[in-house]
Amino acid sequence: MVTSVFLKACPNCLGPLEETRALEGLPCTKCLPGDITPYKNLSIEEKIRTIYNILVTENKLNAYWNLYYYLDSSSEIIEYFKRITNNEPWSLQRLWLKRLTQGISFSMSAPTGMGKTTTIIVFSTFLANAGKSVLYIVPTKSLLQQICEKMKKIYDNISCGEINEQKKINIVTTTYINRSFEKIKNYRPNFIAVDDADSIVKSGKTVDRLVTLMGIPSEVYEKAIKLVKLKKLLAIEEKRDEIEKKIAEIERDISKFYGTASQLVVASATLRPKGIKQKALRYITGFDVTTAQIYARNIVDTYTQKSIEEIISSLGKGGLILVSRDYGKQKIKELAEYLESKGIKVGIAISGRKFLEKFSAGELDVIIGSASYYGVAVRGIDEPKKLKYVIFYGVPKSRIRINEALYNPFTLLRVSKLLKIDIDENKILSLSSSESQMIKLAFIKSQQLTGKLEETRKYLEEKIKEAKERLSKINENIISDTFLIRKIGKETYIEFPDAITYLQGSGRSSRLLNDGLTLGLAITIVDDKNIYDMLINRLKYTIYNFNPVDFSTLNLDEIKKEIERTRKESGYKMNISTGLMIVESPTKARTIARLFGTPARRNIGGIPIYETVAIDGNNVYILDIMASKGHISDLTTEEKGYYGVEIKDNDILPLYSPLYRCLNCKRIFSQELDKCPYCGSELITSSLNTINAARELALEVDNIFIATDPDVEGEKIGFDLAALISPYNNNIKRVKIHEITKKGVIEALRSLSTLDLNLVKSQVVRRIEDRWVGFELSKILQIKFSNRNYGAGRVQTPVLGWIVKRTEDYKNNMGYLAFIELGNYFHKIFLQQKMKIDKIKIDKIKEETDIISPFPPYTTDTLLIDAYNMYKIPAERVMKIAQELFESGLITYHRTDSIHVSTRGIEIAKEYLNKSNMINEFIPRSWGSEGTHEAIRPTRPIDVNELKKEIEENPQLYYIKFTWAHFAIYDMIFKRFIASQMKEAVGKYATYEISYLDKKDEVKLLTGINKGFSLVLSPKTYQLPEGDIINPKYKIIRGSKIKLYNYAEIIKEMKDKNIGRPSTYSKIIQTLIRHGYVVESKKRAVLIATKKGINVYNYLSEKFASLVSESTTVDLLQKMDMIANGSLLPDYVLNEILGQMKSLVSSLNSEEQI
Repeated sequence: MVTSVFLKACPNCLGPLEETRALEGLPCTKCLPGDITPYKNLSIEEKIRTIYNILVTENKLNAYWNLYYYLDSSSEIIEYFKRITNNEPWSLQRLWLKRLTQGISFSMSAPTGMGKTTTIIVFSTFLANAGKSVLYIVPTKSLLQQICEKMKKIYDNISCGEINEQKKINIVTTTYINRSFEKIKNYRPNFIAVDDADSIVKSGKTVDRLVTLMGIPSEVYEKAIKLVKLKKLLAIEEKRDEIEKKIAEIERDISKFYGTASQLVVASATLRPKGIKQKALRYITGFDVTTAQIYARNIVDTYTQKSIEEIISSLGKGGLILVSRDYGKQKIKELAEYLESKGIKVGIAISGRKFLEKFSAGELDVIIGSASYYGVAVRGIDEPKKLKYVIFYGVPKSRIRINEALYNPFTLLRVSKLLKIDIDENKILSLSSSESQMIKLAFIKSQQLTGKLEETRKYLEEKIKEAKERLSKINENIISDTFLIRKIGKETYIEFPDAITYLQGSGRSSRLLNDGLTLGLAITIVDDKNIYDMLINRLKYTIYNFNPVDFSTLNLDEIKKEIERTRKESGYKMNISTGLMIVESPTKARTIARLFGTPARRNIGGIPIYETVAIDGNNVYILDIMASKGHISDLTTEEKGYYGVEIKDNDILPLYSPLYRCLNCKRIFSQELDKCPYCGSELITSSLNTINAARELALEVDNIFIATDPDVEGEKIGFDLAALISPYNNNIKRVKIHEITKKGVIEALRSLSTLDLNLVKSQVVRRIEDRWVGFELSKILQIKFSNRNYGAGRVQTPVLGWIVKRTEDYKNNMGYLAFIELGNYFHKIFLQQKMKIDKIKIDKIKEETDIISPFPPYTTDTLLIDAYNMYKIPAERVMKIAQELFESGLITYHRTDSIHVSTRGIEIAKEYLNKSNMINEFIPRSWGSEGTHEAIRPTRPIDVNELKKEIEENPQLYYIKFTWAHFAIYDMIFKRFIASQMKEAVGKYATYEISYLDKKDEVKLLTGINKGFSLVLSPKTYQLPEGDIINPKYKIIRGSKIKLYNYAEIIKEMKDKNIGRPSTYSKIIQTLIRHGYVVESKKRAVLIATKKGINVYNYLSEKFASLVSESTTVDLLQKMDMIANGSLLPDYVLNEILGQMKSLVSSLNSEEQI
């Protein structure tokens, strides 16, 4: 039986843990011997308590104490909560209470109404009863009074309004902290709760004071500030290595301080920390002082040109009026006075809470304020019962002076295109966010940069001058798809819709109440149709099914009834749960987290965690998202068993070690060492950090979602994670995300499954086989050729053989190649000797018309082949780019051999063709039956030009750095997919007879194509001159009758002969190149076997043909497929391989025989 064993994984002794026990959530056999059956039906809590008691009784208790203590302390606070509130805590409150008892600093990300204040009040009194001190900071006096009243019902040793160190709980305002700091600067509470952290985020001085109250030493704070500055400098490529080392050093110093300051919890914060001091606080506390911004909404969006008085009259009390900023503050006062004159009671939303108290008490009909994201009217109002509708007086918009705007390279690009200025877009689109920011600051401060960034800055400086000169000659408005340029007096401005303000502002009318979302109504009085159209287009990408309707078409009576009903009974009922989602890459983690709003960030042991709220109808998932960064374990390289696999009777036990990564040379190894075995550096990090972070989070949440890539390798990574997390939380589900979009993630959460253990077994067998054969053959080669840099593997060897044979055939058939230019066609001929070509005759012998069908969408192999043939991009780079495009949510999963297109894919093609006025060419095709994956396709109906425009408008939209190759690959995928959903094209072909040097060649060429898919993806057509051509243009080079392999051809060979898999094609070629067996010609980009490679292949094929032959390799891969579908036991295959290895070793038992 094949049973994986995970080293350093037992939750008690930290020793080896068998997979069967890991998956049951148990310690290892040594710690807990005996049958595992009695534990199978226990809940995780019952299991932990039972195991703890046994370990205590048997005197074997070690690290399991921590797990029991966590459970015990969590149970204590939850029971206290029940006793105080007479209610069970909700799922999310349980998570908060668990974190609070562990002394963790964090932000409470949740919609209003989820019990944040109640949780903090209960925990504060819990601490006070234990003799700990609490500081509760609130934004206003009115809220201070509310909190004090609630707190005093539970605990009476409280000071309200000022800090009294004799009292265990002090509740004060932010204003008090700032005004009285000299008096209180030596106060050190154990716990600090901040109800609204925006006042802290806004002010660097307030951050200084908070840091002091938390007991953070000045030297630690200064190092954190230095860390923020250093991270900004990472864009300077020439100093990157040096900066990264300094960063790692400071991070280690700061990490030593974790846990010694006051615990800090933020209940509400909507602003992102922008200042250096605010960002520095994150590196000390381990989290951003902000909460996830959630765009949960149940809103009817409308537009109108009716008067504001008419709208309010038809809707009645309960409105919020948001005046577009371009009207100015005076307009707010004028509107308020006008409405008051019409008998409507109006309150102006300014700082303070009096206007809101009056509104809540029913003394006001409406509130009016500025449509500003940072304004109190947009962010500071939370009145779910009274606030029912929002009126936008004018489309919410932002305006910036053109001179300032052009300092942003991406804005400059957009404006230059609009003004038809010739500009190198790749120079700008390839800039990272930090590089763009550095250039912008250099312009503002009139500073110079260094290296390539300075070259770019100088180039952009000239373009800014050109843009200003053009704009000075234009007097009318200039309109683009996403912004407009407007002249007001002597100043020129860029105006664009403020989508975030619309989301936040309209969201005031739909809040969480009675476990549900209230219905809200948003009305925009359109004052600029161009800007409003831009707003709609932008929001369609943010809000699913966003489609505003004309206000005059509404059945207002029905809507008003529903608005009232959702406030009196319950709104849209919400089922709320907490979960940990684990993906493979940090980019994927960030992208998913941002799909549902702006995430909050935490840091656990150096591992970034993104907290977001995913909403699917009435299901709300509070998600912590983290990345495993690929594999977290591999077969150990310690001298254990047979190359890391123990054989005991009939049991095969692969020993999986945590992975260790050298921060200096970036190499990875699977053995715990003090120094890197490759470069000797002591800067080593371990996947144990990831495992421990996942275990810590697993204890907090309801569910674990394993969302690694949906392929065999992803299944194995997911299995390892599940095994190592199960002792902490065994409520584990497999989530397969085929496209990183909101829809893709939601669909995956609706289709939860379990891990496919047969797929995992096939991957385990593949890895063991790779290790045994690879290590054994490599050892033999190293002895044979007296060089430790030699290596071999079963799959690479046949591929090496193809390249060796083709190289030899190439050399044996040398002569000359002539390339004759015939119009736009180059005719290639082989000559034994170098000869002069004086005359060519071309006769068109046949013409015909034929229907040409489009190709299906790309699979992995066809993408790799075309990317190489069209752009000479090697397979490894194509796979890296495709991975980044997938993780950024732009394409579906790229490791696939399926050409199937889903219903969603067909909808995307239809939508694109419709908006491009080509809907008449649409022919939906599913391209075969549905399987595990679908073909590689775009996830949205945007072509490469629209993608570029998106990046121009929002450079931080994607977390990857785009290059020309990213755009080229995306363009290929997009066009091929759209073409696959279009009608056939009509092609014209001509057959030519080409006569030269007493020889005749016949070629059939496409000479014209029209209609159908050719409107999107047109093959190349050729036009040849006819008749005699005297002294034709041609080029003769030394060459061969036999063509050397290029990347594309060797990948096609692997695909056709069933060697390797889509995920391994590029790795196989790279391994051969890395060993020095194959080189890639720089000029012609072909693959050539080296003398070293030829010697190795000849030796292996002569001595070990049965082990490395093509047929043996194909047979083994087929057996692995049988294991994956459950029709073959892994033991059978591994015992067969083991027999081969024993035979190999016994036949070569001395160096002389080798």
